[in-house]
Amino acid sequence: MPEYQLLKIYASVANQLLPPDQLKTLESSAKEQYEEKLKVRLSEAQKQLEAFLIQHKATPMGKLAQELSAEFYELKGQLDPAAFLYRGLIADYPKSGRAHWGLGRYYLARGDIRRAKVSLEKVAEFWPKHVGSRYNLGLIAITEGPEHYREAARWLAEAFKLNSADVGVLEQIGVLLEAHNKIPAAVKYWRRALELNPSAPIALKKVHQHSGAVIEDLIAKKSWKEALEKIETLKEGAASDNEYLLYQGICFRNLGEFEKAKKALSPVVENSPKNALALRELGIAELNLEQTESAVDLFKRAGVLEPKEPLNFAWLGFALEAKKDYGGAISAWNSAATLFTEPEEIKKALKKVVKLEQKFTKRGMASEPKAEED
Repeated sequence: MPEYQLLKIYASVANQLLPPDQLKTLESSAKEQYEEKLKVRLSEAQKQLEAFLIQHKATPMGKLAQELSAEFYELKGQLDPAAFLYRGLIADYPKSGRAHWGLGRYYLARGDIRRAKVSLEKVAEFWPKHVGSRYNLGLIAITEGPEHYREAARWLAEAFKLNSADVGVLEQIGVLLEAHNKIPAAVKYWRRALELNPSAPIALKKVHQHSGAVIEDLIAKKSWKEALEKIETLKEGAASDNEYLLYQGICFRNLGEFEKAKKALSPVVENSPKNALALRELGIAELNLEQTESAVDLFKRAGVLEPKEPLNFAWLGFALEAKKDYGGAISAWNSAATLFTEPEEIKKALKKVVKLEQKFTKRGMASEPKAEED
């Protein structure tokens, strides 16, 4: 049967093809061997197609054989012969979506976007369930600028409807949403892409770029538990990065889970010893765990790195007070008072200074020897 003959020829090539991800992992020598072996197999398959066409050229199976022959030329990197065959097929079969798709790929490879767009629109017209043409039309529309975003949205929506698990489509929908400043919605699509392919390049980059902003917004709103949930939804690898460990530490600290906060923040300080925020947050956790000496050191280091941040000195004041170093605590709170800009914060700092001065005075009086009675 002709169908079986064509299927056998096609399978002889398809069985030799490696997935793109696996191909990337090959060393140069192994890749050269693979490509050489594939070229040999393609040449053999084309000879078989030529023999097939002698008998079946004027039949639907003959048309399919010509399409396969063009695709085999394309796989061998012989794009011009492939394009010649695609044009011939279109002349004989103007509504051949497969031939228009091949010619569209040729123009894309040549950087001829105008002609590529014409071919791809023909594919979408004659091949109602073809995802690749719609994806590429959406991509072209995005690169053409904001005035074409509505067109891009239409093509990508059609592609998504046909295949909601296409990683490229999911990534580009996210890019389009990002352009409209709909970051949470965009991140949702990128995360879905990463669930399907953990190494999806655009999604991986964008999730790292924007997840921090989403989490920072939740932290600013003091939505600690929701921020932790967002962190947990990230890839395991991403969640171990300093940035996300810092976010975890801040959330745990504000929830009063100081041991968890210390566990998250300690590697951040170790890996980034000049991160003043991490130093201060770890200091707060350790102060609450009554590890006062270490906390004092952390607050002092943070103060050196960020000498204009009043919180470094305010927390140093708390830690020194816990050590009963009232003189040092007074000095720290005075520094904080001069750095705060909000009147209410300045007022609180100065009140703290007054209370510490009273403690300092009482302690001084208690330490003075009593006068002997005459």
